[in-house]
Amino acid sequence: MAWRLYENLISGELDNTTLGRVTGWLRFVGMEETVKLDLKGDFHRDIRGAKIRLSNPEPADANKSGRLGEIRAGSYMDRFSAIQTGDVGDITAGLPPQDYSDYPYIEWYSEENGRVVLELEPEQVEVIGKPIPWLESEPVSREEQQEHMSRFLSGICEEMAKHNAEARAKSQPHAEDA
Repeated sequence: MAWRLYENLISGELDNTTLGRVTGWLRFVGMEETVKLDLKGDFHRDIRGAKIRLSNPEPADANKSGRLGEIRAGSYMDRFSAIQTGDVGDITAGLPPQDYSDYPYIEWYSEENGRVVLELEPEQVEVIGKPIPWLESEPVSREEQQEHMSRFLSGICEEMAKHNAEARAKSQPHAEDA
């Protein structure tokens, strides 16, 4: 499962002008605080070395729109951390060379919230500055991206196993009760 925040997105800016690091901020419907990002990794080659500005002309709360299948109480963003640290997943504007997708796709693996994804329309992303010429850098390592996903899925499995063990322990009678 991933946090899919594109409906709640209001605006933001991500910066990869320091290679090996993506920093920035995002604003969301349902959060008073601005979300700050400090991630390890790089954008894909289409925008590596530049900044991107994100916008959403019609932001809404996913819990209130029915996009999740039903109208829910609270905000979709209620448990989302205002500080996001971790690893860059795939971040591309979908421009040539298309190493990943032909549309804007923003993904990171947050230490606070797990996998986070924004899938946007091309008009929602503005490239600021000049990316490094794509011939001067290597594509994002698919092996490294698979490792990020494997760590994320392993974490989910560990949490489920822990939850199941705790539930079993609560449901079994204690020795002193027997």
